[in-house]
Amino acid sequence: MKNYVGGLWGIVGIGLLMISVVVAAGASDKPVTGDTVIRETQEAVTATKDYTIQQKDAFQRKVQTELDEMKVRIRHLRGQVKHASAEARADLQKAIKELEKKKDLASKKVEAIHSATASSWEQVKSKTEAAMDDLRDSLNRALSYLPSR
Repeated sequence: MKNYVGGLWGIVGIGLLMISVVVAAGASDKPVTGDTVIRETQEAVTATKDYTIQQKDAFQRKVQTELDEMKVRIRHLRGQVKHASAEARADLQKAIKELEKKKDLASKKVEAIHSATASSWEQVKSKTEAAMDDLRDSLNRALSYLPSR
């Protein structure tokens, strides 16, 4: 549904750009030709692709930074296992095993951002956000097993 809405907005944006081209051309004495409309449309498509690439890159940097921070927190958590009670230690070790799986899944989702196409971008972004949310929640649950200081 998001892809459909995103595509619809893209078409609306291109249509608005074409209207502005026609109006601008009408304001001058030059006639609007098919070549002008095609050129302006190609420029609009290129601008849209460039914008999508910029969004993907910014999102990937943000998510990768957060993932790197979570990896450090997981390593720290692993080092804290010895300070936990025997019961909490077993829960922590189980939680760390789960965290490792979720971290690996989130890493794969982050890597998939780079190869996402304009049409798959929203879906890839959504799945990456879901994986990061799941990892974040699991990390917070695991941290709750640590003794309070």
